[in-house]
Amino acid sequence: MTPREEIFLGIASSPLIHLLSELEEVKPSPRLREFFDFLSEAGIFHKKGDKYKRAQTRPGAGGGPLSEAVSKIFHEVVVPYVATGARAGRLSQELLRALYTYTSAYQTLRVVVAQELLRFGGLTLVAGWFPCGFSSELMSISGRDVVIVEERDDILTLEADRLSLLPLAPEPLGQELAAASFYSFEAVPLGELDQLVDKYGKFDAAVLCNRSADVEAVKKAADEVYVLAPRDRAVLYFNNLVLGALGLAPLSEEFLKTVKKAEREEVGDFDVYVLRGAGRP
Repeated sequence: MTPREEIFLGIASSPLIHLLSELEEVKPSPRLREFFDFLSEAGIFHKKGDKYKRAQTRPGAGGGPLSEAVSKIFHEVVVPYVATGARAGRLSQELLRALYTYTSAYQTLRVVVAQELLRFGGLTLVAGWFPCGFSSELMSISGRDVVIVEERDDILTLEADRLSLLPLAPEPLGQELAAASFYSFEAVPLGELDQLVDKYGKFDAAVLCNRSADVEAVKKAADEVYVLAPRDRAVLYFNNLVLGALGLAPLSEEFLKTVKKAEREEVGDFDVYVLRGAGRP
């Protein structure tokens, strides 16, 4: 469901990996060992003891738009964060476009979740738009009004600009876009979702994809909470690096440990945990 190969091809074609591929083997410091374990899972290096040997096939040029976007994100966002802990400040238009393109990796996931898991109609909170990009699928397929939350204005604007161009209709239109009649955007930290209930009332559902929030707060905010987590450890690790570098709330082990007690569904290579909100059986 997630185009894993394209994502890792983009990483492999980045400048840093091209440089590292000139080395026969690398022995990283303990601080970087988890990062190199990730590169090993992505097939870029082979782990041998405490060293990492380059793969037999050297990285080539990037593939399609998704791979090119991943290469840019990895080079400009992830590498500085891994090297120095630096978080991205102002983002160039090219990088913003790359971040938007990356959300296309989750289009099939968005469609299947909207079709198979969500009941039709209601007000839905998208608690963290990036990286999965939930929005218009909820409106067109599930007929849901949406409030989309993100912690950075520039990331939020990516989807706000696109949805402003879509027509709205008062009733469902099959698979066409915009069956719902309302959407809104909020730049709010995911730890402060309670203020949205004061503004919009309680939500029928909330969707968090590869993001963390306060479990009790989000359960109070919505009748049902859908937490989506990739089972692929390398994809999860890459997403969390990007989110951390952007200053957004990644999917933490503590949050996952808490939600794993809930009802679970499988959607492709994602686990979907369904939490019932306060007052729901």
